[in-house]
Amino acid sequence: MVGIGKMLRAFSERGRGRNGSGVVAQKVNRAAAHRLPGDELGAGVGAGGEDWARPEYGRYMATSPSVYAAVKLRAEAVTRPPLRVYRVEESPSPRYTPARGEGASRRVPVEASHPVARLLERVNPWYTRTDLWRATEIYLCLWGSAFWAIERGEDGEPELWPLRPDRMAVIPDRRRHVRGFVYRGAPGALPSEQVAYTPDEIVWLRYFNPLEELAGLSPLAPARLSADMGHEGLHFNRHLLRNSARPDFLLLTNQEMNEAELEDFYARWEQRYQGPENARRPAVASAVRDVKTLGLSHRDIDFIQGLRWSLEEVSRAYGVPKLLLGDFERATYANVQASERMFWRNTVAPEVKFLEDQLNRSLLPKLGYPQLTVEFDLSAIEALQEDENSKVQRETALLDRGVLTINEVRRERNLPEVPWGDGPASE
Repeated sequence: MVGIGKMLRAFSERGRGRNGSGVVAQKVNRAAAHRLPGDELGAGVGAGGEDWARPEYGRYMATSPSVYAAVKLRAEAVTRPPLRVYRVEESPSPRYTPARGEGASRRVPVEASHPVARLLERVNPWYTRTDLWRATEIYLCLWGSAFWAIERGEDGEPELWPLRPDRMAVIPDRRRHVRGFVYRGAPGALPSEQVAYTPDEIVWLRYFNPLEELAGLSPLAPARLSADMGHEGLHFNRHLLRNSARPDFLLLTNQEMNEAELEDFYARWEQRYQGPENARRPAVASAVRDVKTLGLSHRDIDFIQGLRWSLEEVSRAYGVPKLLLGDFERATYANVQASERMFWRNTVAPEVKFLEDQLNRSLLPKLGYPQLTVEFDLSAIEALQEDENSKVQRETALLDRGVLTINEVRRERNLPEVPWGDGPASE
């Protein structure tokens, strides 16, 4: 399978004057027989309507402090819990009680040398596990979609390459829903520099979009106006600090002054009243009849308050409490801890569950391992330790009362059974 890795090598060969686009052109030609009209092939994600993967969405992370802080916090959070790989097996115990609707089966951790475990730890020669999940979460937060290309390296082993969603075109199909994908590369790229993928070569993660079934809905879409308001407010504040071409006060005179008289007045004024040694010195100007102070208007104050409103809207859209975005105006130790727990319970935990489902449904079967399953291990997250302690206390109480057996608890925690664990704990 030829993909993004060889595409980059083909680009470099073309740059040195060689004909390095032939292999890539083969992929595009392979899809040419099924190609849709040119306008649909060139459209962004969601070929049938509005472009939901606009390139400018990516610029918000570089221009909006609130968007950058929220996206970075979510991306760093997703990289923290380790991803465990399990093998689903039939349980040998006749007393096994299925948990979580799994049926008569149990999950056994695979060894670290298993191909899937190695792939998810070092996804390609350039990306680690952390790089993959950070890029995936950033793409989801900015565009509502993330694409992984399943490549084959020079050694024949699978590799995972995250691709920019704003450069990926989804090709719809009436019967199969999606016919394939085309990665367009940088703007202005030649047709020979495009890479076509079949559905089996792409893992597509996306947030549900009620307005377009072939596109993900970015959290930035509803918060974009507020982010723009914050960006414009920052520009206004910067110009305000640079005086915004407006003086602090206006001196009214009884007579019109020519340019030479004005320059002489400014020179004498600065000589007498400028500098720390002249602070609070009374001013006397014979030609001045009145002084008018120029302060901030209500409109100016609204712009500055808009910075906080922008932060609140971005906080809501991304599910990140304002305290974690640096708003410490009313911060206390207690509500900072509460904000961390809220963030992990209400935002990160559902997010990693969404990612687990996508991998179990899409990635593992395409790799040829439908009997495997993956799960993020949140047990070591400090903000969730209180929940973990409560769970341990509840399990201990149920063990003491004979409601649960040792093996039932061990299976719940994906631990191997013990020969003596099927009887009541009190025996």
